[in-house]
This record gives sequence, structure tokens and C-alpha cells, in this order.
Amino acid sequence: MKFFLIPIVVIFFDQISKILVKEYFINQDLIFQRINILGDFLRFTFLENPGIAFGIDTSNYHIYITILTILAIIFIFFQLFHSISTEKFDAYPLSFILGGAIGNCIDRVLVFFPSLNYNGVIDFIDMGIGNFRWYIFNIADASITVGLFLFLYNFFVNKENNSIEKNI
Repeated sequence: MKFFLIPIVVIFFDQISKILVKEYFINQDLIFQRINILGDFLRFTFLENPGIAFGIDTSNYHIYITILTILAIIFIFFQLFHSISTEKFDAYPLSFILGGAIGNCIDRVLVFFPSLNYNGVIDFIDMGIGNFRWYIFNIADASITVGLFLFLYNFFVNKENNSIEKNI
């Protein structure tokens, strides 16, 4: 059950943060503006990304990207279920990746309802120093990244101990 709690928590905080950021920026007329959170290092910059990772424009193929995302979520869900049943460490990374994938997929699906005024995946976390910035991202993206790092850690550092019980 704990492996399904991780995606639920990720989805909840991802969607709440996106709703709050979008409403605040629109209501305060701060579109294309930045709000410093931790000086210049961490700031919120509202952005609706109609494409995929790193701002790659796929707006002409939105329906296909959305379908592909849904298929990937189904695959990840079954992989997670398999990892849980075989007690592999992969369950933790897959839980984070599943939560992030669903969080961003919700935004992709909402684009198909014009009355909701969604133009893409909502990104707002803007990190960097001066002009050296990372791409603007969201909690779902961060969750996917955490899952990826857990996979890499398990693959490169923790090869011998790949069961859940050995890593708890």
C-alpha cells in the first residue's frame, strides 16, 4: 500500500501547487513575471508548457503525446505492481515516476477542455544563479527525477541489495 501512497501524495501536492500558482499569477496579473522565493536562486515563474520535457514543442501532436503518456502510465503501473509482488527495489522509483507522470498527464488532458483555460503542463519552479537557469519545472517533474535518481542509485551503487527488504 505504501507504494501507492507515494503517487497519491505526489499527485495531490503537484495539482494543488499548480492550481494555486496559476490562480495567483492570473489573479495578480503576474503572467510572465517572476517571484523570488530564495533570492535569485529559487523563484516562481508561471509557464504553461504545451510541449514535452525541456520545452520541446509538440503542440501539433498533443493528442498523440497525451495518448503515449497514458500508455506509459499504464505500463509503469503494471511494472510497479510486478516490482511489489517480486519485492524488488524498483517499487520506490516507479512510485515516484508514476506519481509524476500522472500529475503531468492530468494537465495534458485538461488542455482538451477549453473552458478550463489550460494551455499545457503548468511549470513554475525556476532554479539557477543569475543567467544560468535550469528549465522551469513542477513537482511532478521533480518526482520523476527523484525516481530516476533512485533507479540510478540502485543500478550503480546498490547492485547487491536489490530487494525491498534489504533496503528498508
